[in-house]
Amino acid sequence: MVAYGNAKRDVNRILALMLMLRALHLAAAGVLFLAHGTFFFRGLYLRRAGVSPGPLDRAARTLAQILLLLAPLAGLALYLRSGRGAFLPHPALGLAPLAAVPLVSAGRILLHQRTGAPWLLPALNLALIAAALATGLAQARG
Repeated sequence: MVAYGNAKRDVNRILALMLMLRALHLAAAGVLFLAHGTFFFRGLYLRRAGVSPGPLDRAARTLAQILLLLAPLAGLALYLRSGRGAFLPHPALGLAPLAAVPLVSAGRILLHQRTGAPWLLPALNLALIAAALATGLAQARG
């Protein structure tokens, strides 16, 4: 009877861990989308107006950068823990913004345009984040 109680406790811990990972992933993804959208659209305005970013703009950028790591890593941990088979579309789209950073940076270096099109990476990441969020919500709905 003791072995059964320990097994049941272990299952409950795993279920609680999965629930916490899912909640962390969902919250981080939602806040990432809002923070990155704020950072992107406010950045376009500031560039057009010729104004330097303020403290709130820097905070939105920092939050977006932190969550750009946290949301996909929480999702990857959830994916690996749950043992789901299909890696497409949601997990691949969730990790794509992380892959876009070095790819866009390398492309700029190769094209000798290090300062050209500063909106390119944030725009690409915002589109990838929106696609990952949409596919994740669709997947969660069933």
